Amino acid sequence: MKKIDFLDSKTCTLLGLILNLILTFFKLFAGIFGLSYAMIADGIHSATDTLATATAYVGIRVGEKPADEDHPYGHAGAETVAAFVVALIILGTGIFLGGSAIRLIIREDFDAPGNIALIAAIVSIFVKEGMFRYTIKVGENNNSPAVIASAWDHRSDAYTSVAALIGIIGAKIAYIYLDPIAGLLISALIIWMAIKLLRSNIGIFMYERPDPDFLEKVKNTACAIDGVKDIHDIRVHRCGPGLNVDIKIAVNETLSVGEGHHVAGKVRSELLLKIEHVREVMIHVNPYQGNLDDDKS
Repeated sequence: MKKIDFLDSKTCTLLGLILNLILTFFKLFAGIFGLSYAMIADGIHSATDTLATATAYVGIRVGEKPADEDHPYGHAGAETVAAFVVALIILGTGIFLGGSAIRLIIREDFDAPGNIALIAAIVSIFVKEGMFRYTIKVGENNNSPAVIASAWDHRSDAYTSVAALIGIIGAKIAYIYLDPIAGLLISALIIWMAIKLLRSNIGIFMYERPDPDFLEKVKNTACAIDGVKDIHDIRVHRCGPGLNVDIKIAVNETLSVGEGHHVAGKVRSELLLKIEHVREVMIHVNPYQGNLDDDKS
Protein backbone atom coordinates (compact mmCIF):
# COMPACT_ATOMS: atom_id res chain seq x y z
CA MET A 1 0.00 0.00 0.00
CA LYS A 2 1.30 3.46 -0.94
CA LYS A 3 2.01 5.67 2.08
CA ILE A 4 -0.06 8.87 2.25
CA ASP A 5 2.07 12.02 2.14
CA PHE A 6 0.24 14.54 4.32
CA LEU A 7 2.66 17.30 3.24
CA ASP A 8 1.59 16.89 -0.39
CA SER A 9 -0.51 19.78 -1.74
CA LYS A 10 -3.17 17.52 -3.28
CA THR A 11 -3.55 15.41 -0.12
CA CYS A 12 -3.87 18.53 2.01
CA THR A 13 -6.47 20.05 -0.32
CA LEU A 14 -8.54 16.86 -0.50
CA LEU A 15 -8.55 16.60 3.29
CA GLY A 16 -9.72 20.20 3.51
CA LEU A 17 -12.45 19.50 0.96
CA ILE A 18 -13.81 16.56 2.99
CA LEU A 19 -13.78 18.50 6.27
CA ASN A 20 -15.45 21.51 4.64
CA LEU A 21 -18.28 19.32 3.32
CA ILE A 22 -18.86 17.81 6.77
CA LEU A 23 -18.78 21.21 8.50
CA THR A 24 -21.09 22.77 5.91
CA PHE A 25 -23.90 20.30 6.59
CA PHE A 26 -23.32 20.39 10.36
CA LYS A 27 -23.37 24.20 10.56
CA LEU A 28 -26.40 24.65 8.31
CA PHE A 29 -28.29 22.01 10.29
CA ALA A 30 -27.30 23.68 13.58
CA GLY A 31 -28.12 27.16 12.28
CA ILE A 32 -31.54 26.24 10.88
CA PHE A 33 -32.72 24.12 13.79
CA GLY A 34 -30.89 26.26 16.36
CA LEU A 35 -32.50 29.46 15.00
CA SER A 36 -29.15 31.24 14.59
CA TYR A 37 -28.51 33.51 11.61
CA ALA A 38 -24.85 33.81 12.62
CA MET A 39 -24.47 30.02 12.36
CA ILE A 40 -26.37 29.91 9.05
CA ALA A 41 -23.99 32.58 7.75
CA ASP A 42 -21.07 30.53 9.02
CA GLY A 43 -22.49 27.46 7.27
CA ILE A 44 -22.85 29.33 3.98
CA HIS A 45 -19.25 30.45 4.37
CA SER A 46 -18.21 26.81 4.83
CA ALA A 47 -20.14 25.93 1.66
CA THR A 48 -18.14 28.50 -0.28
CA ASP A 49 -15.01 27.16 1.44
CA THR A 50 -15.82 23.82 -0.15
CA LEU A 51 -16.11 25.43 -3.58
CA ALA A 52 -12.90 27.39 -2.99
CA THR A 53 -11.01 24.27 -1.89
CA ALA A 54 -12.25 22.37 -4.95
CA THR A 55 -11.02 25.25 -7.13
CA ALA A 56 -7.61 25.12 -5.43
CA TYR A 57 -7.42 21.37 -6.03
CA VAL A 58 -8.17 21.78 -9.74
CA GLY A 59 -5.52 24.51 -9.95
CA ILE A 60 -2.93 22.23 -8.35
CA ARG A 61 -3.76 19.33 -10.67
CA VAL A 62 -3.61 21.51 -13.79
CA GLY A 63 -0.42 23.19 -12.54
CA GLU A 64 1.34 19.81 -12.36
CA LYS A 65 0.93 19.18 -16.08
CA PRO A 66 4.22 19.26 -18.01
CA ALA A 67 5.07 21.82 -20.68
CA ASP A 68 3.52 21.29 -24.10
CA GLU A 69 3.45 23.01 -27.50
CA ASP A 70 0.88 25.60 -26.40
CA HIS A 71 2.38 26.09 -22.93
CA PRO A 72 6.18 25.92 -23.32
CA TYR A 73 6.74 27.15 -19.75
CA GLY A 74 4.35 24.59 -18.26
CA HIS A 75 1.04 25.06 -16.47
CA ALA A 76 2.24 26.20 -13.03
CA GLY A 77 0.45 29.53 -13.42
CA ALA A 78 -2.85 27.66 -12.98
CA GLU A 79 -2.24 27.69 -9.22
CA THR A 80 -2.12 31.48 -9.16
CA VAL A 81 -5.32 31.66 -11.23
CA ALA A 82 -6.99 29.22 -8.81
CA ALA A 83 -5.87 31.29 -5.82
CA PHE A 84 -7.33 34.42 -7.44
CA VAL A 85 -10.65 32.65 -8.08
CA VAL A 86 -10.71 31.46 -4.46
CA ALA A 87 -10.29 35.07 -3.29
CA LEU A 88 -13.17 36.21 -5.54
CA ILE A 89 -15.41 33.45 -4.15
CA ILE A 90 -14.59 34.54 -0.59
CA LEU A 91 -15.27 38.20 -1.47
CA GLY A 92 -18.65 37.38 -3.04
CA THR A 93 -19.63 35.36 0.02
CA GLY A 94 -18.77 38.22 2.37
CA ILE A 95 -20.81 40.74 0.39
CA PHE A 96 -23.83 38.40 0.21
CA LEU A 97 -23.77 37.60 3.93
CA GLY A 98 -23.32 41.26 4.86
CA GLY A 99 -26.37 42.27 2.84
CA SER A 100 -28.47 39.51 4.41
CA ALA A 101 -27.41 40.50 7.94
CA ILE A 102 -28.26 44.16 7.33
CA ARG A 103 -31.75 43.19 6.09
CA LEU A 104 -32.35 41.11 9.24
CA ILE A 105 -31.23 43.96 11.50
CA ILE A 106 -33.47 46.46 9.70
CA ARG A 107 -36.48 44.11 9.92
CA GLU A 108 -35.65 43.25 13.55
CA ASP A 109 -36.36 39.60 12.73
CA PHE A 110 -34.59 37.98 15.67
CA ASP A 111 -34.84 34.56 17.35
CA ALA A 112 -33.02 33.22 20.40
CA PRO A 113 -30.51 30.60 19.15
CA GLY A 114 -30.44 27.06 20.57
CA ASN A 115 -27.62 25.07 22.16
CA ILE A 116 -26.86 23.12 18.99
CA ALA A 117 -25.73 26.36 17.32
CA LEU A 118 -23.42 27.01 20.26
CA ILE A 119 -21.88 23.54 19.99
CA ALA A 120 -21.41 23.89 16.22
CA ALA A 121 -19.52 27.17 16.67
CA ILE A 122 -17.12 25.68 19.23
CA VAL A 123 -16.44 22.58 17.10
CA SER A 124 -15.85 24.72 14.01
CA ILE A 125 -13.33 26.98 15.77
CA PHE A 126 -11.09 24.09 16.80
CA VAL A 127 -11.38 22.18 13.50
CA LYS A 128 -10.80 25.21 11.26
CA GLU A 129 -7.91 26.64 13.26
CA GLY A 130 -6.27 23.21 13.15
CA MET A 131 -6.81 23.02 9.38
CA PHE A 132 -5.34 26.50 8.95
CA ARG A 133 -2.12 25.59 10.77
CA TYR A 134 -1.75 22.35 8.85
CA THR A 135 -2.60 23.86 5.44
CA ILE A 136 -0.42 26.96 5.80
CA LYS A 137 2.54 24.70 6.66
CA VAL A 138 1.95 22.61 3.52
CA GLY A 139 1.42 25.72 1.39
CA GLU A 140 4.63 27.39 2.57
CA ASN A 141 6.65 24.18 2.25
CA ASN A 142 5.50 23.79 -1.36
CA ASN A 143 5.39 27.56 -2.10
CA SER A 144 1.85 27.00 -3.44
CA PRO A 145 -0.37 30.11 -3.87
CA ALA A 146 -3.48 27.93 -4.16
CA VAL A 147 -2.80 26.02 -0.93
CA ILE A 148 -1.86 29.22 0.93
CA ALA A 149 -5.12 30.82 -0.25
CA SER A 150 -6.99 27.75 0.95
CA ALA A 151 -5.24 28.02 4.33
CA TRP A 152 -6.35 31.61 4.82
CA ASP A 153 -9.83 30.52 3.82
CA HIS A 154 -9.73 28.08 6.77
CA ARG A 155 -8.52 30.88 9.05
CA SER A 156 -11.34 33.18 7.89
CA ASP A 157 -13.82 30.41 8.70
CA ALA A 158 -12.31 30.08 12.19
CA TYR A 159 -12.73 33.85 12.67
CA THR A 160 -16.34 33.71 11.53
CA SER A 161 -17.03 30.89 13.96
CA VAL A 162 -15.58 32.99 16.81
CA ALA A 163 -17.87 35.86 15.81
CA ALA A 164 -20.80 33.45 15.59
CA LEU A 165 -19.99 32.07 19.05
CA ILE A 166 -19.95 35.56 20.58
CA GLY A 167 -23.23 36.45 18.89
CA ILE A 168 -24.93 33.21 19.95
CA ILE A 169 -23.80 33.53 23.58
CA GLY A 170 -24.89 37.17 23.68
CA ALA A 171 -28.27 36.35 22.15
CA LYS A 172 -28.84 33.50 24.61
CA ILE A 173 -27.97 35.66 27.63
CA ALA A 174 -30.17 38.66 26.82
CA TYR A 175 -29.03 40.63 23.80
CA ILE A 176 -30.90 38.79 21.06
CA TYR A 177 -29.85 41.31 18.39
CA LEU A 178 -26.20 40.24 18.81
CA ASP A 179 -26.78 37.17 16.63
CA PRO A 180 -27.45 39.09 13.36
CA ILE A 181 -24.80 41.65 14.35
CA ALA A 182 -22.35 38.76 14.64
CA GLY A 183 -23.43 37.74 11.13
CA LEU A 184 -22.56 41.25 9.92
CA LEU A 185 -19.17 41.07 11.65
CA ILE A 186 -18.56 37.71 10.00
CA SER A 187 -19.16 39.23 6.56
CA ALA A 188 -16.71 42.07 7.31
CA LEU A 189 -14.02 39.56 8.33
CA ILE A 190 -14.60 37.54 5.16
CA ILE A 191 -14.35 40.63 2.94
CA TRP A 192 -11.12 41.73 4.68
CA MET A 193 -9.58 38.28 4.15
CA ALA A 194 -10.64 38.26 0.48
CA ILE A 195 -9.09 41.67 -0.21
CA LYS A 196 -5.83 40.52 1.41
CA LEU A 197 -5.72 37.45 -0.84
CA LEU A 198 -6.62 39.44 -3.96
CA ARG A 199 -3.80 41.92 -3.33
CA SER A 200 -1.31 39.09 -2.86
CA ASN A 201 -2.26 37.35 -6.11
CA ILE A 202 -2.49 40.55 -8.14
CA GLY A 203 1.12 41.14 -7.07
CA ILE A 204 2.06 37.78 -8.63
CA PHE A 205 0.18 38.58 -11.86
CA MET A 206 1.94 41.95 -12.07
CA TYR A 207 5.41 40.40 -11.51
CA GLU A 208 5.85 42.22 -8.21
CA ARG A 209 9.46 42.53 -7.04
CA PRO A 210 10.35 39.78 -4.54
CA ASP A 211 11.75 40.30 -1.06
CA PRO A 212 15.14 42.14 -1.11
CA ASP A 213 16.64 39.42 1.10
CA PHE A 214 15.78 36.83 -1.55
CA LEU A 215 17.46 38.91 -4.29
CA GLU A 216 20.53 39.29 -2.09
CA LYS A 217 20.66 35.51 -1.60
CA VAL A 218 20.51 34.97 -5.37
CA LYS A 219 23.26 37.55 -5.93
CA ASN A 220 25.56 36.09 -3.26
CA THR A 221 25.10 32.55 -4.60
CA ALA A 222 25.93 33.64 -8.15
CA CYS A 223 28.90 35.80 -7.10
CA ALA A 224 30.42 32.87 -5.21
CA ILE A 225 30.91 30.96 -8.49
CA ASP A 226 34.48 31.00 -9.80
CA GLY A 227 34.64 33.12 -12.95
CA VAL A 228 31.78 35.52 -12.10
CA LYS A 229 33.21 39.03 -11.84
CA ASP A 230 29.98 40.95 -11.26
CA ILE A 231 26.17 40.77 -11.30
CA HIS A 232 24.50 43.45 -13.41
CA ASP A 233 20.82 42.66 -12.99
CA ILE A 234 18.49 40.13 -11.31
CA ARG A 235 14.84 39.66 -12.13
CA VAL A 236 12.59 37.14 -10.43
CA HIS A 237 8.92 36.34 -10.99
CA ARG A 238 6.53 33.79 -9.57
CA CYS A 239 5.00 31.09 -11.73
CA GLY A 240 2.65 29.10 -9.52
CA PRO A 241 4.73 27.49 -6.76
CA GLY A 242 7.98 28.06 -8.66
CA LEU A 243 10.28 31.03 -9.21
CA ASN A 244 11.86 31.98 -12.52
CA VAL A 245 15.18 33.84 -12.28
CA ASP A 246 16.63 36.04 -15.02
CA ILE A 247 20.19 37.17 -14.23
CA LYS A 248 23.00 39.01 -16.00
CA ILE A 249 26.53 37.97 -15.05
CA ALA A 250 29.82 39.54 -16.08
CA VAL A 251 32.85 37.35 -16.81
CA ASN A 252 36.42 38.14 -17.81
CA GLU A 253 36.33 39.52 -21.35
CA THR A 254 39.24 37.28 -22.33
CA LEU A 255 37.16 34.12 -21.83
CA SER A 256 35.98 32.26 -24.92
CA VAL A 257 32.28 31.76 -25.65
CA GLY A 258 32.56 28.17 -24.47
CA GLU A 259 34.25 29.16 -21.21
CA GLY A 260 31.64 31.85 -20.55
CA HIS A 261 28.91 29.30 -21.20
CA HIS A 262 30.56 26.93 -18.72
CA VAL A 263 30.54 29.61 -16.00
CA ALA A 264 26.86 30.32 -16.73
CA GLY A 265 26.09 26.61 -16.41
CA LYS A 266 27.70 26.48 -12.97
CA VAL A 267 25.70 29.54 -11.87
CA ARG A 268 22.48 27.95 -13.09
CA SER A 269 23.19 24.67 -11.30
CA GLU A 270 24.01 26.42 -8.01
CA LEU A 271 20.87 28.56 -8.10
CA LEU A 272 18.65 25.55 -8.81
CA LEU A 273 20.37 23.57 -6.06
CA LYS A 274 20.68 26.15 -3.28
CA ILE A 275 17.77 28.58 -3.73
CA GLU A 276 14.47 27.09 -2.63
CA HIS A 277 11.58 27.03 -5.13
CA VAL A 278 13.69 28.21 -8.11
CA ARG A 279 12.47 26.24 -11.14
CA GLU A 280 13.92 28.09 -14.14
CA VAL A 281 17.11 30.16 -14.56
CA MET A 282 17.95 32.30 -17.59
CA ILE A 283 21.52 33.65 -17.63
CA HIS A 284 22.90 36.41 -19.84
CA VAL A 285 26.70 36.51 -20.07
CA ASN A 286 28.41 39.87 -20.59
CA PRO A 287 32.11 40.84 -20.68
CA TYR A 288 33.34 42.42 -17.46
CA GLN A 289 34.24 46.08 -17.97
CA GLY A 290 34.13 47.43 -14.42
CA ASN A 291 31.02 48.54 -12.50
CA LEU A 292 28.66 49.35 -15.35
CA ASP A 293 25.06 50.44 -15.17
CA ASP A 294 22.53 47.87 -16.30
CA ASP A 295 21.72 49.69 -19.53
CA LYS A 296 25.43 49.65 -20.46
CA SER A 297 25.85 45.95 -19.83
